Amino acid sequence: MPSLLAVCTLPPWPVVNGYSLRVSHLLHHLAAQWSITLISPPFAAAQSPIAQHVPVELPTNGATYPWRFDQSELAATLDRAVATTRFDRALIWPGAEALWFGRSDLPRAVVDIIDCNPLEFWRGLLSYSDLRQRYRAMREIAVAARYARRMVKSYAATVCVGEADARWLRHIGGRDTVHVIPNGVAIPRHVPGQAPRPTLCFTGALDYQPNIEAVMFAAKRIWPRILAAKPDAQFVIAGRNPTPAILALAEYTNVEISANVPDMTQVLGSSWVAIAPMRSGAGIRNKVLEAWACGRPVVMSRIAANGLVVPADHASLISVRAKATADTVLRLFDNACERHRLGASALTSVEQHSSWAGIAVRLDGLLRQA
Repeated sequence: MPSLLAVCTLPPWPVVNGYSLRVSHLLHHLAAQWSITLISPPFAAAQSPIAQHVPVELPTNGATYPWRFDQSELAATLDRAVATTRFDRALIWPGAEALWFGRSDLPRAVVDIIDCNPLEFWRGLLSYSDLRQRYRAMREIAVAARYARRMVKSYAATVCVGEADARWLRHIGGRDTVHVIPNGVAIPRHVPGQAPRPTLCFTGALDYQPNIEAVMFAAKRIWPRILAAKPDAQFVIAGRNPTPAILALAEYTNVEISANVPDMTQVLGSSWVAIAPMRSGAGIRNKVLEAWACGRPVVMSRIAANGLVVPADHASLISVRAKATADTVLRLFDNACERHRLGASALTSVEQHSSWAGIAVRLDGLLRQA
């Protein structure tokens, strides 16, 4: 069995965000084909399918952006690992990509960058109204672009989850070695029935700036239009670590904040429709895949559709403006047959295109070609 050195800067287990979701599933499936040595922060070893874990202490904040933290301990750990073991390939995740810059003594590597950081900061710049946030975004765009350019040139292949991210990285790096491998999703074994009254939901990490912006836009611009037409409707906002601004939305009529829900299947199953009115950020929206896996249609923005295989009959569910989004949700509330039909086609789509096993096969192919 070939040996694979993997490096990530957040614990892959337990799964608490999109980063650990992707890393944990890919490691799980790649472990059947590779003997994996993983350099990462400590985690519960009982959950791991890997052959060996090399722990490294890293900061908890900013660890997915290599320019935001001291890389010396991570680099020293890497040097010790390659000094004692000859690895056939390496797989690197965000935060560790700079380790390969200027190094010719390391194994041939693929970097799974997940999201394009310059695109993320650019969309943040366009969406921020606060001048300090816009200034910070402008500064980080320049830094992130320099890192992205070196990254594309330093790795045999660069992987991201969406075509918009790939276009930016190909342009910045000047190479055609950027590949799109989207996220997968696990299909729940059991999905609870829908709530008796019309229920809309938004799910995701509620301390993540693009999600915060989307929730505030939905609560202030979209939800009042829906509520005016459906006074008995319910809007459930569920996710990890809601900020004070999001917690305050519970004062709005028929808005419920569900913090740190252990199983989103319960929230998605009880909902009639899910919503993803993203206005910034990059990468793929796991919230959309998770709702589809529960057989629920998602009304989303174009940004939220990045990296997704959107079923043809869902084109009318993609809208940008608040009124169009609210009208689409209301149309689905009023038409149970259409709602169930779209939910079924969404489930079929993720079953065909978004299994983690299939996603891992594509990454395995890139590693072997590297």
